[in-house]
Amino acid sequence: MRFVRIFKKNDDLVILVSALILLLIAYSQPSVQIMRQQKNYMFVIDVTQSMNVQDMPFKEKPISRLAYTKQLLKQTIENLPCNTKVGLSVFFRGSVALLYTPIEACSNYHALLDTIDHLEWRMASHGSSNIRLGLQSISSLITTSNVSASVVFFTDGEEAPPLNVFSKTDLSGWQGGRDWLLVGIGENKPTPIPKLNANNEVIGYWSTYSIKIEPATQVNEGANNQRDESIATAPYEYYLSKLDEPYMKELASEIGARYIKASNAEHLIIAMDNLPSNTYEQTKLELNWISALFALLTMLSSYIPDIIHKISIRKKAGSNPF
Repeated sequence: MRFVRIFKKNDDLVILVSALILLLIAYSQPSVQIMRQQKNYMFVIDVTQSMNVQDMPFKEKPISRLAYTKQLLKQTIENLPCNTKVGLSVFFRGSVALLYTPIEACSNYHALLDTIDHLEWRMASHGSSNIRLGLQSISSLITTSNVSASVVFFTDGEEAPPLNVFSKTDLSGWQGGRDWLLVGIGENKPTPIPKLNANNEVIGYWSTYSIKIEPATQVNEGANNQRDESIATAPYEYYLSKLDEPYMKELASEIGARYIKASNAEHLIIAMDNLPSNTYEQTKLELNWISALFALLTMLSSYIPDIIHKISIRKKAGSNPF
């Protein structure tokens, strides 16, 4: 009974003890398990040589399609909410090489940006580009890696050599593309494709003949697979490349995906966020901040009576004519 009298006579002690209890609860870091929607993305970047075409504006200067893609990726990852998971892959020939399975974007931010900085055309072992086979490779990668992620594929839609009735892979009956986004990189004005040597130096431009025959051996070096160092000798021989939007839209329609032309990170994130996601994961919801907040409010409550008393005194003083 003595302790009860003490608590009744000393409200400040009650408040202090209550705040202390709440702080101890916060210190114990309580949490509950919840299920929440998880956003996972697999970024696939085209690193074939048409992506070296410098037709993308950046800070009032033209840069290559690949350089623009890298800037767009970095800005996008920087603005993604934490807990978003991001994976990286590169596309060339008809293959996809996995760099990262989806990892949390905020805690791995610097690693992701460093990898993006080092993306370049020399990562491709072959110079040809078959996007239809690439789509199948991406699907196979997602399936065999047991990765649940929405695919975001950055490409200019350039097929090299150009497809014909025999080489055009049939994508009818495709399933699972509704959470895919094809992102078009490039401008509509046809531009020559620069040809670079192993030291990443421009030696000329690709000729129409080289592209249409088979550019698959233009990257590898060796006794049985020599590089073709030939270049176009006159502008009329240049192979001109541009963003093939009609073809990109055709591909998106065939696999049930969505298509947008690359502009800025804000528009890309909106398009990514609109992709359907059926991925849920169990995670912890931390409650320590709630206890800490209530402890703070409890401490502040001890000052409320004094504040009210002072306000009432000022009101009375203001109504006194003397």
